[in-house]
Amino acid sequence: MYELIKNKSAIKSRIETLQKAIINSRVFLPKDLSKFIFICGANKSEHIVSERRRAIMAFAKTNLPHTQFFLAEKMFSTLQKEGHKANILDIEHEISRFADKILIVLESPSTFTELGAFSHAELRSKLIVINDAKFKSSLSFINLGPLKAIEDASSKDNLIYYKMSDDGIHNLDAIGEVFNPLYELLKEPIKSKASSIDLDSCNPAKKFDKFSAMFVHDLLYLAGPLIHKEIIELLKLLFGGKEDFKLSEHLAILVAFESISRNEKGLYKSNRGKTFYEYKFDISNVISTFRNYTLKHFPERIYEY
Repeated sequence: MYELIKNKSAIKSRIETLQKAIINSRVFLPKDLSKFIFICGANKSEHIVSERRRAIMAFAKTNLPHTQFFLAEKMFSTLQKEGHKANILDIEHEISRFADKILIVLESPSTFTELGAFSHAELRSKLIVINDAKFKSSLSFINLGPLKAIEDASSKDNLIYYKMSDDGIHNLDAIGEVFNPLYELLKEPIKSKASSIDLDSCNPAKKFDKFSAMFVHDLLYLAGPLIHKEIIELLKLLFGGKEDFKLSEHLAILVAFESISRNEKGLYKSNRGKTFYEYKFDISNVISTFRNYTLKHFPERIYEY
């Protein structure tokens, strides 16, 4: 597919159609935007999150359709598979700026460290903290420092307490008590004006945010499944050939909140079944061109749909 993207005039023509649609204000933000929620907490073993985090994400998947929860660990794993040499501290810094909200379950020493790292002035209004009810009235540094700062920056509602069990990382406790207050905090989508996007706002070389990630997803939806260098080639056709698109980071964060998936051969595909943006032109011609070339030259990829 890489050589086809570079050399086939039909593919270049479809990408040019997409580019002109963006330039001519025919690609729009949806009226309701999902909230991207970075959830921090403990792991019960390597690559397996705590029962509390698992329960929260399962609840959100069913009851909070306008939220996308994601884990730093999953993003880090995808970056490693792509050979990207980054440490988890830098990754967490990037995604804390990327996220609309940061949810921290205070269930291990490492999560108290994360609370300290994220409670500076720039991020306080994004934080939601779940803590053990037995510490609610404690005259501790945690309560009088970062938690008080979060309360001052947003609301008491962003601090949620329940009676945690001692083994709640490994065995499900009464975490369901936080579902209702979480629902009230997160139930509404982010409202946006029905405005068109421009090339700069969705260019992953210029942005690493919700809007650039949404566009990378949509490009995969239209043209995929694709491997990394094929997506790069499409981005070059759209935005220019000399850009650094930070594609590994964008793909990793999309994998982290399960909008896309990556197989063992490094092939990425959309999991959503629809685009994030609204396209006010016929995108079926773009999709069919890529599907036809895939069917002809890479029929094994069809099974990825």
